[in-house]
Amino acid sequence: MSRCKKRGVLVCVFLATLNVVACGQEKGDEVVTTDASPTRQQESSVQIDESTNLEKEENKAISAEESNIQTENIDTEMTAEELLDLFVNGSINAISSEDSTSAFYITDLDMDSDEWDSYSIGERVDLDNDGENELIICGPYGGIYLDARDNKVYEFAVGEGNALELSYVVYNGAVWIMHSNRMNTGYEAYHMEKFEGADNLVAEMNFCEELIDVDNVEGKEKYTLNGTEISYEEYLELCSKIFATEVTTTK
Repeated sequence: MSRCKKRGVLVCVFLATLNVVACGQEKGDEVVTTDASPTRQQESSVQIDESTNLEKEENKAISAEESNIQTENIDTEMTAEELLDLFVNGSINAISSEDSTSAFYITDLDMDSDEWDSYSIGERVDLDNDGENELIICGPYGGIYLDARDNKVYEFAVGEGNALELSYVVYNGAVWIMHSNRMNTGYEAYHMEKFEGADNLVAEMNFCEELIDVDNVEGKEKYTLNGTEISYEEYLELCSKIFATEVTTTK
């Protein structure tokens, strides 16, 4: 082989070797690049997890703070008017007068329908002479009177049928709760109660008109005040004073 040919071969071999090395470097760069990508993805994932955890902790802190605020609001002493508003809005219930473990919401009552036994929101009046108004729920047999105290709403008085029909009167400068019984012919009986605070009964009064002979509806009648018989004129005078100021609270 001539020297020229040998040189040509050597040049070709040298150039081929350079190409192989170059390709190896390029492949090496690609491998490094490929290895670096999962590392960056892992770092990014860690950052996202940390951000998510931080956001969760912040949300927990906000929820705890809101819960504390709600608890503080429940524990805060509220006025009678505010408590009665909450009952009307359906936010709180009223405790039964007969059973302290029983309670009802306004939504448990048949409100504003055309039925005879439905209820409606009445006026607010100081029915127990304590300087704060009670709420009247007008309804069957005089409805329900509600009192608010000690951050709760209580059933103060309720109409319980023809023999215990509920109303209120103003007598001798104070408000009295009255239950009336007019269900039998020839018989009328009234029971009145005066309170100074819904849990403080300070006076009672009973007056009645009834037949002496219950079997004779055309017979004579007798009149009593607190169990003592009085004249017809005295009874008439008493009734004229009381019924002149009676407020009926049926719907």
